[in-house]
Amino acid sequence: MSTPDRAHKLEQLIAAHASIVDFGSPSTAPGDDWIARAESALERPLPASYRWFLQRYGGGEIGGEEIYSIYGILFETANGGDIVSQHLANRKTGLLGESKLVVGATDFGEIFFFDYDAFRDGECSVNLRLPSGEQVRYAEDFYDFLRKRIAAHLA
Repeated sequence: MSTPDRAHKLEQLIAAHASIVDFGSPSTAPGDDWIARAESALERPLPASYRWFLQRYGGGEIGGEEIYSIYGILFETANGGDIVSQHLANRKTGLLGESKLVVGATDFGEIFFFDYDAFRDGECSVNLRLPSGEQVRYAEDFYDFLRKRIAAHLA
């Protein structure tokens, strides 16, 4: 399935489950300037499917779990789910290592992250770090991640 088709199907899924998906809109999305600043601060390009999410929705939650985004304020002063702020904090703790970029976490101690060791053709897989410390592949890209997180909250 082509990328535009996958994005369109995902948009339909998101719209059909507004009771558990609370995303923003293009009017609340970070501009290209903030995305470029984030990529510069992170020292890596953001995956294409994640850039689509940022440009289309800006950010939001699935089942009350925040999907990290770009808040549009200085990264060093941002709190919460700003992806750059979270990465800067993770660099200090060394929890996952430099090639991992956290995109969200659950109340159960699960951490979802882009694995830049697997960055290919503008995309990264999304992996899951379990509370035990074990890391497993969760989704082939961010589209798949969003789809799976919605499905997890429907079960």
